Amino acid sequence: MERTIKIVVFGALLAGAGCFLGLVLRWVGEGYEVLIPPSWDALYLGIWLLGAVVAVAVTGGLVAVLLRPFWVAAIAFAVSALAMFLTWEISAVSGIAAAVYFLVGLLYLAGVRGEIGNRIRFSVWHIRGSQMPLLVGLVAIACASLYSGYAAEIEREGFSIPEDAIDWVVEIADEQLDSLVPEGTLSPEEKQEVLDQLRATLEGEVGSAIEPYESYIPIGLAAIVFMILTPVTFLISWIPLLILSPLIFILTRSGVVRKVTETVEVTRLSIE
Repeated sequence: MERTIKIVVFGALLAGAGCFLGLVLRWVGEGYEVLIPPSWDALYLGIWLLGAVVAVAVTGGLVAVLLRPFWVAAIAFAVSALAMFLTWEISAVSGIAAAVYFLVGLLYLAGVRGEIGNRIRFSVWHIRGSQMPLLVGLVAIACASLYSGYAAEIEREGFSIPEDAIDWVVEIADEQLDSLVPEGTLSPEEKQEVLDQLRATLEGEVGSAIEPYESYIPIGLAAIVFMILTPVTFLISWIPLLILSPLIFILTRSGVVRKVTETVEVTRLSIE
């Protein structure tokens, strides 16, 4: 009974991380509003997303290392994927994303079990290689959420260049005119006329030129975000392991888990 309770607790932690991920994915689905143009809100959203990814990696690591047999850990990932699905939204996209999350989780479990089995002494740092597909898969799911939300918005309202983006471009043009055009060449009225013409062009001709390709804009934005976040994910991949290491130590010292030493047969080749 005590072992069952511990299994349920660790599974619940992973399910909670799945709920947190689903909540952040819901925010990411509306993230196009802060990405064009980039703003501090986009940075905060990215931090929340990376935090959710780390939470799944840490709790998933505990499940992969501690829960036996394999099918018990697989059920924990399935429940976490379901929690993500229900917290995010009930749709075809979130359903596919939940299935991908579950499959990536199974690959992660298999990788961790294989890595642990090939080592004489356990260390959480040995599972870093198995962790990377999980992290990249979660980032891909986030980008799918971004694509889905932006594509739905364009389908409802049609594409238009965001007003904040137009203001941003005009502001940059204003600064560039001051640095490129000799002082006194343009009167304040002429400069304002140039900026007004630029604004009208962005709102009219540029928007009309982009309109035939509006269906490709969400996937382009999602691809750009994926290319930005993937290297960042590689850089922070040590953080879940840095959290896992003291957690495992605390759980071991407190008696929640224990170290087990096993004797195994090793087959080698030698010259007779």
